[in-house]
Amino acid sequence: MRYIYFLLALFFTNLEAKNQPNFILILIDDLGLTDLQAFGGEIDTPNINSLAEKGLMLTNYHTSPECAPSRAMLLTGMDNHKTGIPMIPEVLPRNLRKNKGYEGYLVPEALTIAEILKKSGYRTYMTGKWHLGFGGEHIPSLPINRGFDKTFILDATGGDNYSKHSYLPYYLEAPWFKNGEEVELPEDFYSSEFFIDQMIDFIDEDGSKSPFFAYVSFQAQHIPVQAPKEFTEKYLDLYQDGWSALREKRLKRAQELGIFPEDKNAVNSLENYPWEEETQEEKELLIKSMAVFAGMLNAMDFHIGRLIEYLKNNGLYEDTIFIITSDNGPEGNDPRDHATWRAWYETSRWNNNLETLGEEDSYVFIGTEFAQAMASPSHLYKFHMSEGGLRVPLIISGKGIPSGKYKGLTFVTDVAPTIADLASSEKEDQMIGKSLKAIFNDFNTDLYKENEPVGLEVSGNSALFLGDYKIVKNKPPVGDSKWRLFNLKNDPGETQDLQLIEPEIFKTLIQKYSEYVEKNGVIELGESYRWYDEMTINTAKRHFMPYIYAGSAFFFILIATLIYFFRRKL
Repeated sequence: MRYIYFLLALFFTNLEAKNQPNFILILIDDLGLTDLQAFGGEIDTPNINSLAEKGLMLTNYHTSPECAPSRAMLLTGMDNHKTGIPMIPEVLPRNLRKNKGYEGYLVPEALTIAEILKKSGYRTYMTGKWHLGFGGEHIPSLPINRGFDKTFILDATGGDNYSKHSYLPYYLEAPWFKNGEEVELPEDFYSSEFFIDQMIDFIDEDGSKSPFFAYVSFQAQHIPVQAPKEFTEKYLDLYQDGWSALREKRLKRAQELGIFPEDKNAVNSLENYPWEEETQEEKELLIKSMAVFAGMLNAMDFHIGRLIEYLKNNGLYEDTIFIITSDNGPEGNDPRDHATWRAWYETSRWNNNLETLGEEDSYVFIGTEFAQAMASPSHLYKFHMSEGGLRVPLIISGKGIPSGKYKGLTFVTDVAPTIADLASSEKEDQMIGKSLKAIFNDFNTDLYKENEPVGLEVSGNSALFLGDYKIVKNKPPVGDSKWRLFNLKNDPGETQDLQLIEPEIFKTLIQKYSEYVEKNGVIELGESYRWYDEMTINTAKRHFMPYIYAGSAFFFILIATLIYFFRRKL
């Protein structure tokens, strides 16, 4: 009889495994809402387009405005202050690390979706950017120790796409790890190609019949923007009309696709930045930089196509769910604006030679104005709590996923609960997000009710959503640290501040934000905080403090030794 029970248990376990889908979570770095063709972009992304056409496009999805907090929220379904990643670790004031929630690395109690899925028999793999282990210093927070079976990862905010060369002075070189051990990169390394190669190898090596969760976290489209020449060359003439023309073109296309209402306004974010006033030399550099950006996205899509082809050839595609999104809006940072960063760049091996722009050792960024264009139709970009920093694409496609567009409000914290739900795993109590499965049968359903607030705070910038309303506060230099109130249903472009028109609603949202701060242990950074100043300080501490400690230790040993010999003589 026990033998029969054992066989029945084995049968139902295998049946459950067969019903569990595979998951491929694709995270694109610094991608704006309309960068993908399916959302209104002009760059060729045929493989992502195909997944979008067959699946569910969530057009009102919001993440956090910075990469590390978004990644922590994506993988745990928790508020960033509960994960230990309140902001990018590189800009975290070191005196705050003693406070709970400000550790600077993914804390043990913040369970990842990989840890949760392993309980349900999933194999788990990761390739690409991790950025949750304090620059590789906190080994217990690396993905190999957080639920992933096999990993090849970068634990930094970014890096060269061809080598271990760091893209900012904070790191001497980019910290790469394979299964928790520091590792060198192959000579023919290009990030997007290698991440897919390695993921295919991981899946193929096991050859198991159990389901898998694969997390591919691309460096594309982060600074330095780089792409093989054959991809860049397709787009050399595409951006000659400048940023305002691109922003307007994307706005119209987003309206045609139903991403943005035709009867609503967008902020004229570039009215004070005329393209015509740029010098010809600067225009040529910007046009080529944008071509490299387009080539990088096109190259990434090409390699995603290789992964899809592998799955089809091995009978895995039909049982796989793809989830594709971005960690925040487009990167508008110009490293030339910061003295320390600029000085470091000028003494490094990086260059921005027009002829080889985008190739190895080429330091490419698109700049503030083109970032604002690529956030179209939203206002502002990465680092800011305006819609341009938060509203990004989300595509879910594959086994059991309906096709169409969902326009209701959704958040980065909803992804992990959704994966757990679709995998028939239990949702952890720690998760504050909701399973998107609730809207699969009715796209008119509001996932978040009018009385359910969702707060955000990253690096002193803040927002809170409640029903149709949103309050937002951005710090200088772009913002002014003042709260503004918008009705996103009537004004998705954030063009009219309603603070004085609807003071009671404004007061309610401010109160809800105060409750969010109290509940999540948010620490007020103060008006003097500037992320760049903090990164400069942290860079100096990271590079020089070990020598100061060593010098101090040597000094005290020397003094102790001299005292010892002096006393002996006495």
